[in-house]
Amino acid sequence: MIAHYPVRFAHCDPAGIAYYPRLFELCDGAIEDWCALVLRVPRRIMHLELGLGMPTVHMEARFIAPCRLGEILDIEIAARRVGNSSIDLTVRVGCGGAPRFEVDYTQVLMTLTEARATPWPDAWRTIIESELTVRNDA
Repeated sequence: MIAHYPVRFAHCDPAGIAYYPRLFELCDGAIEDWCALVLRVPRRIMHLELGLGMPTVHMEARFIAPCRLGEILDIEIAARRVGNSSIDLTVRVGCGGAPRFEVDYTQVLMTLTEARATPWPDAWRTIIESELTVRNDA
């Protein structure tokens, strides 16, 4: 999935460069959109009706070049691995074909009431498995 997000004034420091915590917020928004588009379950339904969440339990970021006010970022999400209740996602961000940063996430499907990991529903697992990509670090 590739989505396009503008770098807004609220994302930037006084020099017009996106502040890294705001970039993580953009990535979280893109993952939220990925859930709605790929899993076909908006976060509102996941949280409020199904009582499920997908908190991040691990993340690693690599920053390549700054993101600047007014740019349109291309954000691509790829599922790399699915476990019993976890998923590894890579979020790659670029602008005009030039890489800016990428973040590797591990998220866990959990029940909100008990705050415990729970297995992926079969339908979601099937979708995720069909989306899996192999990471090429070469």
